[in-house]
Amino acid sequence: MAGAAEQRLEKSITRLRCLSEAMERIQSAGSREKVMEAVGDAAGRLCGADGVTVVLREGDECLYVAERAIGPLWRGQRFPLESCISGWAMLNGRTAVVPDVYRDDRFAADPYRPTFVRSLITVPIGNDAPDSAIGVYWSEVRTPDAEEVAALETLARAAATALRAVGLLRSLGAAKDQAERSHAQVLSKLAELEKADAALRTSEARFRILSEAIPQLVWTAVGEGDWTWASRQWIAFTGQDGAEALHWGWLAPVHPDDRAATRVAWSAAPRHGHLDVHHRLRRADGSYRWFQTRALPVRGTEGTVVHWCGTSTDVSALKEIEATMRQARDEAERANRAKSHFLATASHDLRQPVTAACLYMDLLNRRLTDPDARALADMVELSLHGLRGLLNGLLELARLEAGVVRPDKAAFPLDALLQRLAGEFAGQARATGLRLAVPATPLAVLTDQVMLELILRNLIGNALKYTVQGGVLVQAAEEDGTVRIDVRDTGKGIPEDQLARIFDDYYQGGDTVAPPGGFGIGLATVRRIADVLGLRVGVTSRLSVGSTFSVWVPRADAVSPRPAAAPPAGTGDLGRRSVLMAEDDPIIAAALMMEMRDWGLEVTRVSGVGELRACLAGRDSPFDLIVSDYRLGDGSGFEAIAAVREMWPIPAILVTGDTAPEVLRQADRDGIRLLHKPLAGSDLKRAIAGSLEPGSRGPVSAD
Repeated sequence: MAGAAEQRLEKSITRLRCLSEAMERIQSAGSREKVMEAVGDAAGRLCGADGVTVVLREGDECLYVAERAIGPLWRGQRFPLESCISGWAMLNGRTAVVPDVYRDDRFAADPYRPTFVRSLITVPIGNDAPDSAIGVYWSEVRTPDAEEVAALETLARAAATALRAVGLLRSLGAAKDQAERSHAQVLSKLAELEKADAALRTSEARFRILSEAIPQLVWTAVGEGDWTWASRQWIAFTGQDGAEALHWGWLAPVHPDDRAATRVAWSAAPRHGHLDVHHRLRRADGSYRWFQTRALPVRGTEGTVVHWCGTSTDVSALKEIEATMRQARDEAERANRAKSHFLATASHDLRQPVTAACLYMDLLNRRLTDPDARALADMVELSLHGLRGLLNGLLELARLEAGVVRPDKAAFPLDALLQRLAGEFAGQARATGLRLAVPATPLAVLTDQVMLELILRNLIGNALKYTVQGGVLVQAAEEDGTVRIDVRDTGKGIPEDQLARIFDDYYQGGDTVAPPGGFGIGLATVRRIADVLGLRVGVTSRLSVGSTFSVWVPRADAVSPRPAAAPPAGTGDLGRRSVLMAEDDPIIAAALMMEMRDWGLEVTRVSGVGELRACLAGRDSPFDLIVSDYRLGDGSGFEAIAAVREMWPIPAILVTGDTAPEVLRQADRDGIRLLHKPLAGSDLKRAIAGSLEPGSRGPVSAD
């Protein structure tokens, strides 16, 4: 008996020694991992166990994080708290002693079958909601004594105390780290604030220096014009002191007539995001000068306007320049109107006698039978034709200026047009001993054929007129998707200083030794028609070599056949149609009446608007047509036509020698066919036939 007691005593002493060493080790552990490692080592030695595990609680599961055993247990595995004895110990906060794992109904034995475990003790660490436990295992059925259980529970309590200390130290360390970080952040922010404050002071100083250095009047404001600061320039210019200009005092120097507009501009500034207003400011000496006042907003972090920075710039010199330019423009417009009026009047006065000569020449030609007389008449008619060409050039300029020319663009083969022009100008070239060459071309173009013909007619006519010897070459070539048509002559050439003006209205330059024969309107007409069509024209020239005029026309890939043109009107008898004619010139009136009666028309002539109204008052049946001169003694042709159309909607022809743009535009607007003087009998006959055709409508130019 004595020997057994001594063994128990020695065993107890050994356990106490082991427990004491474990306590020292646990107390010196600085982390949760070190504490759990010391507990695991001591638990195995205290009980002579075959295996020890450390279990952590994570939510509703047990995680076996560490083990020391003679065979594998459950390291790294998870089990529900209700399914294992470690979970039971933590849920109940009590030690679980199991002499035989296969005879305990508190848990299922299946997890133990793959292991060596037959008996065990599980001790929760901590009494208040323990979150860990120690498991001690034996490979044989065994009933632990009370001293072993007490030693394990003491070890668990020491571990719980150490873990609380570790947690507290960790919390204190984290709090210290956070405090140090917060302190560093505060110091950093203070340094940034000091730096920002220094930068702000520097920026303000720079702003003030800059505002004092520039000539503009500088200021700052809040709201919609409440000034907070004004520069020295403002004070020096207006004579206000610093305080007088602040808030709304700056309005006092603004001219009374400009204050309302200035307030309106300020009211709209927040919505528009800027201020821009012109107004007059009173100088210290009492005089006023024009200023442009502009301001932009400075916005805060939330996008709201914090304040405004603005300048007032003296623009009086600019205003004076603008006024001078307006005055010059007005004078130029008046001069242009005077020029147009003079040309229209001169054109009308020139066209009257030429018209009479053409009409009577037409009547005379139909009555002449002697060949010599006919030859002389042909020479007179050729001279009249040249004079008509000059006057019609003025008309084309007027029509282009009035904007009544409308392009009809279509694709067509270029060769047919060029060869027709070659045939027309061949006689003129032969008569002057020049060669006219127009090579055939397969190219097609896309533009208005009639207007392109007018351009080429002017260019070829000019080339022949200003070429003394040699000849003229007209040819087409493809260039960058366009067709370039060149009219090249061997004339004297154009001086370089005249090339920039050669297309100006009424400018005559180039070959100064050529015989006079124009108004300088041919190339001006070319330029204006090209502008209407959107074409580019150009010229190159070398003195004593010649000149080349070029026009670039859009190229057409395919040409669709155009419907055949109707045969021209004007042949045969016009029938017994009634015509009312208003003409105050007795010579022209007599010629017109003779022509129209020769064509079978019944003509009633009046000399003015008053006589026309009297004629209409006594007539029951309508006329078929009215032909009126534009300028009548007591009114205009528009008034005469309007008076007739008040009674009957009949076609109308307006005969005019006037080239004023407003006349052309009104005729276009009122649907009146225009016939321009000077005219021949054939011109009038075609116009009348076209007007009397069913479905005919104006406006049409009969030239």
